[in-house]
Amino acid sequence: MQPEAPLARLVALNEDVTPSEFPLTGAEHSLGRAATCDIVINRQTVSRLHARVTREGPRHMLHDAGSANGTFINGIQLSGPHLLNNRDTIGLGAAGELLRFIDPDPTVVPTTRLRLDERTQLFYLGSQALELTPSQQRLLTHLYRHLGELVTRETCAAAIWGRDYDPGMDAEALDRAMSNLRGAMRRADQGAELLQTRRGLGYILLAQAPDQTGGEL
Repeated sequence: MQPEAPLARLVALNEDVTPSEFPLTGAEHSLGRAATCDIVINRQTVSRLHARVTREGPRHMLHDAGSANGTFINGIQLSGPHLLNNRDTIGLGAAGELLRFIDPDPTVVPTTRLRLDERTQLFYLGSQALELTPSQQRLLTHLYRHLGELVTRETCAAAIWGRDYDPGMDAEALDRAMSNLRGAMRRADQGAELLQTRRGLGYILLAQAPDQTGGEL
């Protein structure tokens, strides 16, 4: 029998955080001021439910949970989910370091992984920056904030145009916007099939390409 791989964990960097070390054994863990959270931070600037860490295959994703004062990774405030890397530092309510993410067995990330540089607000596929128009940036930012989740055509239209979706007027334009965004990602990586269509429902943005690609289902 092979020994089990060591668990990723969050390590407290401040006495306001309990427990001092927390192994990430489940599919989702909560961080906040409430005593019911898995990791409790005793600070008034921290929301009762401030952030979540979810498992994404062998990796872990940090999400802000609609907090009042923001979630920070390596001193930069998140604007969407963040795929955690070994030794990333986490701040809640301020940029100061409260927790460190430790992954004893870090996974090599495929070059097709999509990420957002929080400082420059540039999207990357691997090391290649995406060249996006302002409307494509707004659309991809909306999809990225709901990474791995189904988003509706209505919310995508609102992200692009800042108004309610009118199927009669906007359907073709939204289809073109999605096609153009796929094209921008393929120019950065020909094999990047990250944007999936759920017919009649909406779209799902993936952090990395599935084993069997296919943009529409």
